[in-house]
Amino acid sequence: MGEKITIIIAMAAVMIMMPYLITIAINGRQNEDNSNIKNINTGKDILININGENKLMDVEEYIVGVLPGVASPDNNNEILAAQAVAVRTEIYFAMGSDTVLREDNLTYEYYSKEKYIEKWGKTSYNENYARYEYAVMSTVGKIIE
Repeated sequence: MGEKITIIIAMAAVMIMMPYLITIAINGRQNEDNSNIKNINTGKDILININGENKLMDVEEYIVGVLPGVASPDNNNEILAAQAVAVRTEIYFAMGSDTVLREDNLTYEYYSKEKYIEKWGKTSYNENYARYEYAVMSTVGKIIE
């Protein structure tokens, strides 16, 4: 009798897990790294020169780097998100159908980590960067049409 109950419980567990396992088999595991701006790939890049080295950077990562010159971190999240959308819109229109745009075709100043720290100090860097990153992540791909 105890063996039958064990088999029934095991079968119930397999039946409950089956949809999850099929979903994982079809879609793969969802990577939590998508919560980081550096893992976003929109297929639209900015060619930027950082410390004398040319680098292709996804538009979304670039926007996080230019928001400090556009909006104060003291603004509320909605204002920061609106600024991210406005910057992205201008970049997308400047790109047209191209997938790469040179930074010197834009009017924004890019803030590297060093510039961020220089502007706000080490203690405020993490908090301010996180606010800008959240504004961009919450609006990825959105533009004004």
